[in-house]
Amino acid sequence: MKKLWFLFALLWSLQPAGAMNRGTTELGRAFVTGGVGGVEMDSLNAEKAQYSLAILTAAKGTGAYLANVRIRITDRQSQQVFETVMDGPWLLIDLHAGNYEIQAIHGHLSQKSLVTVDAGAHRQTVFYFDTHDQVEDASMDMEATPVVDPLPPTDSSAVPSK
Repeated sequence: MKKLWFLFALLWSLQPAGAMNRGTTELGRAFVTGGVGGVEMDSLNAEKAQYSLAILTAAKGTGAYLANVRIRITDRQSQQVFETVMDGPWLLIDLHAGNYEIQAIHGHLSQKSLVTVDAGAHRQTVFYFDTHDQVEDASMDMEATPVVDPLPPTDSSAVPSK
């Protein structure tokens, strides 16, 4: 019994501190959020092709990854299909083909992006927030370039002051 407990404790200690959050939407579609550290980034890169949409959140100007961003996804009929607070800078989600509005909320800042997901396609969108976060490790970039640019901020407080 002691050996089993020791093995369990050893395996638990090897888990990354910011372990990814996996689940399914109310419609039974898979998602994963995370991306803190190299192990999580490698895992997300390996899984990316299984998801129809990838969302990245980062600081405007510095490119620092942001976590704790609330994401709300609604369909063409304005029905919410998903909502979560991201555990890291990346959210991968497998949505049905269709048109979606994505709202990203970081603190008091809010942005929206319109995305069309085609059957069998893989889309990506990036939300850049005007924060003071600094880049810690630029080598952690996920392999992809954005195909959808976020819409201008919808909250007047999200517009940088001049």
